[in-house]
Amino acid sequence: MIHWLNIASNGCIFFTIVMFATGIPQCLQMIKTKSTKNITFLPYLMTNINNVSWIVYGQMTENFTIIFVNVVGSILQTIYMSVFVYFSTTKNREIQQTSLSAITAVVVWFISTQMVNDAEFSIYIVGIVSCCITMLMFSSPLAEINTVLKNRSTSTISFPLTVASFLCATSWFLYGLLLKDFFIVIPNSVGTLTSIARFYLFYIYPQEKSAVLPM
Repeated sequence: MIHWLNIASNGCIFFTIVMFATGIPQCLQMIKTKSTKNITFLPYLMTNINNVSWIVYGQMTENFTIIFVNVVGSILQTIYMSVFVYFSTTKNREIQQTSLSAITAVVVWFISTQMVNDAEFSIYIVGIVSCCITMLMFSSPLAEINTVLKNRSTSTISFPLTVASFLCATSWFLYGLLLKDFFIVIPNSVGTLTSIARFYLFYIYPQEKSAVLPM
């Protein structure tokens, strides 16, 4: 059991950091072009919120794997966000969104960890919040899938990112099963399923043929 748990833990660390690192090319693009054109701020912010919520959950459950990968993720997302704001022409909007998110996160953290005396219930609250945020993140490709079905083209989907998302979600799903932690299992099962759905779209609409398919 411990052997398989260690393997799953190492898989989670590797695949999650790889997925977080997929933002590096965009970050370099912003630095090179000195522009945020065609890049959106919200995914960076939402991912960072997700990282912070899981760091709190990891601390409360004393889980090094969860803490480590999300600290790395939060550092990377903070770098991406800083670069975006630096080159953005709408700095005030991004700063307001970040400030509002930070205030909300602090309030939720204070209520769940300082005002609730029952430790197990505190973990339950933070687990629910983290689970919901991750499910929202993994559900976001549904809009992407709708666009693909409408246009009959997978040109808007990144295949490497789909592979990274699948491996990341599946590794966490298996890790959650071994821990019997359904706050980890549930959102990552959604991530695995949405990744499989995207793989199926690549099968139906191969990218090399997408340009000639009828609308």
